[in-house]
Amino acid sequence: MVKFLAAIVLCLATVQPLWAQPDTNDLKISILTCGDGEQMYASFGHCAFRVRSQSRHYDRVYNYGMFNYRQKSFYLKFARGFLDYHVGVSDFPRFCIEYVRDGREIREQMLNLDNAQRQALFDYLEWNSLEENRYYRYNFLEDNCATRIRDIIERACGTDVKLADIQYNESFRDMIHSHLTEMPWFRFSVDLLMGLPVDRKADSRTAMFLPEHVFNTLSQSRITHNGADEPLVVDSAVLLPANPDADKTDFFTIFSPSLLFWLIFAVLALVTYYEATHNKYHAWIDRVLLIVVGLFGFLFLLMWTCTEHTVTAGNLNLLWAWPLHLIAAFAVKRRTQFWFRYFAIAAVFTTAVLVLSPLIPQQYDVGDYPLMCILILRMSFIARINKAQLRN
Repeated sequence: MVKFLAAIVLCLATVQPLWAQPDTNDLKISILTCGDGEQMYASFGHCAFRVRSQSRHYDRVYNYGMFNYRQKSFYLKFARGFLDYHVGVSDFPRFCIEYVRDGREIREQMLNLDNAQRQALFDYLEWNSLEENRYYRYNFLEDNCATRIRDIIERACGTDVKLADIQYNESFRDMIHSHLTEMPWFRFSVDLLMGLPVDRKADSRTAMFLPEHVFNTLSQSRITHNGADEPLVVDSAVLLPANPDADKTDFFTIFSPSLLFWLIFAVLALVTYYEATHNKYHAWIDRVLLIVVGLFGFLFLLMWTCTEHTVTAGNLNLLWAWPLHLIAAFAVKRRTQFWFRYFAIAAVFTTAVLVLSPLIPQQYDVGDYPLMCILILRMSFIARINKAQLRN
């Protein structure tokens, strides 16, 4: 059935006449807010402008969520925060194909604009879609498909538009989590990489980095026409309902990072007990553990200091994932005073981070706690072995 509907939409797209400049009096401009998708890149929904003129059979979507994954050094640019997005223009039926196929909701809000405001907004969209103007440097919190909606409306309407002042008692991280409840591994990855900037409270303006908050804010915003205060959104409708039968539950939803890491902790606790009671030591376990944790610590440091990503700055996961563990991995069998102190300090410091985590300004993922417990367990055991052998 979905494929059949998609085929109908595609056929409609092919019979659209050539685009022509519409008469401003006949112009309608609306905001499309699209629901979350199952793919990671679609986890937070999407926003776009829709411009149409019935008399000219003109129906375009201006989509600020476009990027070229075939561009040179794509993955390096993505990792360093140098990835440019651009506005793409397509006819409305073609835009809908992906959402029909995936069963994702599309809601529309018709903007209450006068002729001058419609003309200004339309002129800006046309100018911005030119090849020399269409690219912008993507920023997850500050410049994306959702914030562009806010900024362009304000650019076109100036002080006539008054965005609603909605009070939020959530941080950016909380808002991000609300979209990742069925994607625990993606949430864990996001929490590992994102630092202090996403733990500050969002206000009515900054919360509009998410499409759902764009929808909520616009629905309560006002605009001035000839001295009269009117609603910014004159009409709202669901163009495409979400598929209620979509089931995102799978093996990786149930088998979460925290469950896996607690199981590993339980196994290592048994191994450590066996080693302690049989006077044996499996150095390879700690080498692997310290190399993995050290590599992540090194990654956190690189993302903080060597990229343009603002959300990865100030990452306090470095309090327990030390880059120095990469070196310590090759010293787990060295019985010297220095390495005894290193592993003892690592155990004590990680314990302090675990105990004091509610007071730390960065919110840790639930999967971090078993990892800290594993580190405390093994660092304490190495320090104990070192101390015993140093005495002998």
